[in-house]
Amino acid sequence: MSKMRHGFMRKVSVLVPSYNASRYLSQAVDSALNQTFQDFEIIIIDDGSTDNTREIVERYLKRAPDKIRYIYQDNQGLARARNTGLRHARGEYVALLDADDVWLPARLEETVKILDADSSAGIAHANITRISETGDKLDTPRRDARYLSGYIFENIFLRDAHLSCPTVLFRRKCCEEVGGFDPGLTRLGCEDRELWLRISQKFKIQYIDKVLALYRVSGKSMSQDKEKMMQARMYVIDKFCPADGGNRQLRRKALAKIHHDLGDELLFEQKFKDSQRQYFKSITLNPFSAWSWINFFKALLKIKVNHA
Repeated sequence: MSKMRHGFMRKVSVLVPSYNASRYLSQAVDSALNQTFQDFEIIIIDDGSTDNTREIVERYLKRAPDKIRYIYQDNQGLARARNTGLRHARGEYVALLDADDVWLPARLEETVKILDADSSAGIAHANITRISETGDKLDTPRRDARYLSGYIFENIFLRDAHLSCPTVLFRRKCCEEVGGFDPGLTRLGCEDRELWLRISQKFKIQYIDKVLALYRVSGKSMSQDKEKMMQARMYVIDKFCPADGGNRQLRRKALAKIHHDLGDELLFEQKFKDSQRQYFKSITLNPFSAWSWINFFKALLKIKVNHA
């Protein structure tokens, strides 16, 4: 069952999937409505919320009926909620805004400018600042722009390039060409990165070296999240570089990166022997990784690090 308010054709479709996120939803929607670039529609996909999400959206439908559409569906997970939004999107470009994130005022203006200027680019993206559940600023990730623009499929696959979801703007036709979000990742996460991989196989990516959004870090169980993230990474590796496929070297590098990242987490937790084992597995798969060697010796010498 869906409820929609129909507006005019817009340049950008903003997809806002929401599941029991009424605590933050108003802040997210307000940050979209307050953009310096105003040629957009907002599609709120209520993924079976049991809180007061509907009441909040109804207020916005009265306030901005020409901008906002509301779709309710039974709970199906983030990937399917975004795909529902994509099916209803009418904009040339699509932007993603999760209900607990916040856009800075120039977020759309900056990314639209990039795609308008470069017809070969399928995605424009930028940096984020991480915030706590209460909105306190935590940190701004360091990004190496060399890895973030161009035809960067391998960089994304090996996790040398990270595209921050609340800053991404992509061409709707590119997404239609490669298919939407993979529902197979619904309970694991990484469905956004998997789509960026498919788009980056065919289209150029453009990076803007600015902070354009605030990404809220959840306080839920990190150990459970890490396990799911590792499962998701294996799913993506098997999908793009299957064990019986041709690109075995890329697969080995990707598997090595998983062990390296696990080693980093264990080193941060001062579990030195466990981290040594992970770095050794990484080196076995990719002996040319300088950082795996360096961190292996840090673990061997029990050198403490202050970040994972």
